Amino acid sequence: MPISESSLPIARRATWRDEECLELVCGIANAGGGRLILDADVDSRGTVKRRTSRLMKAIPGTIARSLSLTCAVELVLDSGKFCLEVVVPPVDDPLSYHGVFYFFRDGENQILDDQALDRLMQRDTESDVKWDIRPVVQASLDDLNMGLVTRFTGAARDTDITTDRDELTAIEETLRHAGLMTGVGTPTNAGILLLHNRPHQYIPGATVRIGFFGSHGGRPIYEDEIFGSIIEQVHATVELLYEKYLPEDEPAPKGTYRLGTAGGHGRPPRDAVHEAVLNALAHKNYDSGTPVQVSVFTDRLCIDNVGRPPRTWTVAALLGRHTSRPNNPNLVAALRSLGVIDGWGNGISSIRMHCMEAGTPEPIFELRDDETTICFPMDSDSLLAASVTNVDSVSASPVARNALPEVQAAARAHATQQDTSLTLNDEKVLAMIDIDGRLTAPRIAKNLNISESTVRRSFRRLRELGLIDRVGSDKSGFWQVK
Repeated sequence: MPISESSLPIARRATWRDEECLELVCGIANAGGGRLILDADVDSRGTVKRRTSRLMKAIPGTIARSLSLTCAVELVLDSGKFCLEVVVPPVDDPLSYHGVFYFFRDGENQILDDQALDRLMQRDTESDVKWDIRPVVQASLDDLNMGLVTRFTGAARDTDITTDRDELTAIEETLRHAGLMTGVGTPTNAGILLLHNRPHQYIPGATVRIGFFGSHGGRPIYEDEIFGSIIEQVHATVELLYEKYLPEDEPAPKGTYRLGTAGGHGRPPRDAVHEAVLNALAHKNYDSGTPVQVSVFTDRLCIDNVGRPPRTWTVAALLGRHTSRPNNPNLVAALRSLGVIDGWGNGISSIRMHCMEAGTPEPIFELRDDETTICFPMDSDSLLAASVTNVDSVSASPVARNALPEVQAAARAHATQQDTSLTLNDEKVLAMIDIDGRLTAPRIAKNLNISESTVRRSFRRLRELGLIDRVGSDKSGFWQVK
């Protein structure tokens, strides 16, 4: 059952009675998690009386012994009245109390008959509860970084917001609407990743590991681990990579290593690496408990994360135009609302374009059963560098190459069949619009250091040869490589 503000149940009772309340907790857990609200004894000065204090200490243990369930108990202000809040997490498998299965729905705790129990046990196969909206019951709004919360919600202040109940309510509503908090006031996994200073305390493996391996594999020569919110991890990872692992081209101090010693292309562009790290963290399968891994060799930089696009996708589908299919949709939507992620399904083309504009090799993508790898090559044998980024001279005929990207090899063969040939500029233009068909003539001209009229001539020539086609209008359409 998807967890949303409307579906998270809330039960209210005057006091805790073991049998009745344990049945309620069982029913709430089976219903997808929620909360049980109890009256609290608090004096006029806000001091908790002895009976309520004993209950706060006793209830978690009673639930754990009876249901093997971990619940948090907190004193909260509900509708202007102090109450005890028992936060009940959802369960993966149906839970019973004394052999009876309960389900809390529409304010009533129901006993499930055999048919209803069968439906409950099939719930996971009938609905897709995304990882990023599961609640983290051990945390609350107070555990989040209020500066990050303020940045996301647009609240007026980033300090002691708990004194302003109206502002607190508005913040919670905004976070719930974004899928960063549940209807019972606990952050979701996405909320912890985005708004907590140390999400790995709640989500195992929510970090980035960087290692330098020299020219061989095996154990890293040196390594680091990056902590913090997902945005902080992205920035800290890129900063450390370019300060320590990808230093500027200068004489290497004795005993240190330099990237790019195998061929002289130097470092990949910072923007491309930033986008690749962001993609890995945003689309990772966090249930794996495995950090995003950045492996630096003398001739390449590889970024691996557990998680991949739909299994029907090939690398060719990933590199082409595709819809946005995030593994963590609420997390990605929140990053997009902050302006951290730009557009839908544009991350891969953005990485490739940054590399092309910088004149560095195009990265190599690999999709395995449960992993995605992007590798930035640093040697002189790059296919894209050989076929696109030769700006020293413009020849009327293509330069000799041992291997070509598939689209350019096919284009050259097609031109040969028609007793003609492509110029180097034609191939450069074709390579760029193969990466992003929305590129305009002015931008291509700027990147290739040629005139707009030259680019438009290549457009016409490639179109006449049947290699590209225009989809949509000149103003809002895009080029499609056939």
